[in-house]
Amino acid sequence: MIDSKKIMYEEGRRQALDVQEKSAGMTGTQLYAADDRIPEFKAAVKAMNMMKRHAGMTDGFICKSSAGRVVRLIQNYDSNVFTAEPEELPAQFAFVWSDDPAKALPFVAISTSPYMKGSCCTENGGTYRSLYDNNVHAPSAWPQGWEQLEV
Repeated sequence: MIDSKKIMYEEGRRQALDVQEKSAGMTGTQLYAADDRIPEFKAAVKAMNMMKRHAGMTDGFICKSSAGRVVRLIQNYDSNVFTAEPEELPAQFAFVWSDDPAKALPFVAISTSPYMKGSCCTENGGTYRSLYDNNVHAPSAWPQGWEQLEV
């Protein structure tokens, strides 16, 4: 007898592991396009302490914060002690931004994860694309650094 639930689970697990394995060579836009195969931060912490997960600037473990942001673990830490979301732990996570306006999320000022030229965000009901690399300023604070998009 075929256990279709088990087969579906294993296929989903295989796809999620495939994204983790390939993530170092993927752009932020590609990672957001695959976000249905990226684990939620809270589920990832529940499954394994961040102290035991692989950390790295380009190949660290990736997950999604509760706000939907794709993040990469760059420095291990004890997630049983420090229980905050990645947005509150910028030294442990690098944020990944998408160039796809449809995947734009609210602007967040994190100097360790600046927006690069082409990265998109939202603010005050508008969608914006960064015109410069290493952009840490909100569109409202530095309008010349952003192009407002019609979406």
